[in-house]
Amino acid sequence: MIYIESQRLRMSQIRSDHWSLFLRLHQDKAVIRYAFDRPDVEEIRMRFEARLPEWNWGDEHWLCLVISDKFSGQWLGVSGLQISEDGSSVEIGYLLLEEFHGKGFGTESLLALVNHIEHYFPVMEIRAIVTEGNLAYCRILEKAHFKLENTEPLAFQIGGEWYDDLIYCYQVKRRH
Repeated sequence: MIYIESQRLRMSQIRSDHWSLFLRLHQDKAVIRYAFDRPDVEEIRMRFEARLPEWNWGDEHWLCLVISDKFSGQWLGVSGLQISEDGSSVEIGYLLLEEFHGKGFGTESLLALVNHIEHYFPVMEIRAIVTEGNLAYCRILEKAHFKLENTEPLAFQIGGEWYDDLIYCYQVKRRH
């Protein structure tokens, strides 16, 4: 099982008892406004169950990590990654509960995940796809030395509006 720790956070693979967190993250408009339209409960349940099997390198499903406060154990959100088809890169992403926005948890969890990837996964690149307008996520990625590589115009629709996808990339530095 994957376990990642930082100064204030712990991240470990999602379990069935995390359903309430996963559901809340996928229904809160402030959390999903730059990610996707609010799915129905059945679709959220399918996404959740697809992430429950123990994850190992090479698996096609998302590795979903619950982010929790290291000291209180409180759940703050989820982070994770999915391996590209050719295995040379991973795509990352996260969702934080609204009450934890702006407190540095997004940056801290991203840096811990990048560090873990650099140490343990045989990839050359980490990618993040950001919906145009999500300035907070762009700032977090830039703090972690991700570079804007490409813009895909009108790539994604949320709430009936089309948005550009911003493709950020990070070149992995081997730390073995």
